[in-house]
Amino acid sequence: MAEQNDKGAKGLLNVVLILSLVSLLGIIGLGIGLYTLWAAKTQSQETKVIEQKPEPGKIYDMGTFVVNLSDEEVSRYIKADIELEYSKANLELDGEIRERDPQIKDLINTLLNDRSSAELSTSEGKERFRRELQLKINEVLKYGAVTNVYFTQFAIQ
Repeated sequence: MAEQNDKGAKGLLNVVLILSLVSLLGIIGLGIGLYTLWAAKTQSQETKVIEQKPEPGKIYDMGTFVVNLSDEEVSRYIKADIELEYSKANLELDGEIRERDPQIKDLINTLLNDRSSAELSTSEGKERFRRELQLKINEVLKYGAVTNVYFTQFAIQ
């Protein structure tokens, strides 16, 4: 009879062990499934985000500038078409840029005349000049700021 109790206890122990393993595998499977659903939902939310590109501003054509550069060894000049971008909504700035057109053109001529061909021949030099020009123009303006300066033509001779 002791042997029968031993067999019954071992059988019950085996059943409990098998049920525990099945439960553990079920919990692991459920965890993996939930993680997969969560990851898919997170990825779909990230792909749905669409970046809004800023609206283009109003463009004011400053015209063509032909200016002698400050090179000492040889006489060089630059020909550049420059345009300014600013907010469409700022009507005061629109009027101010038109009123200050001669002042801004003089500023551009002066800044270009102070540069050498070596400074303006590289893309870094052009970018540095673009940012300096934008900063100097914005110092003159009262009712707003120029958001970008474009060189639509740029040639050094």
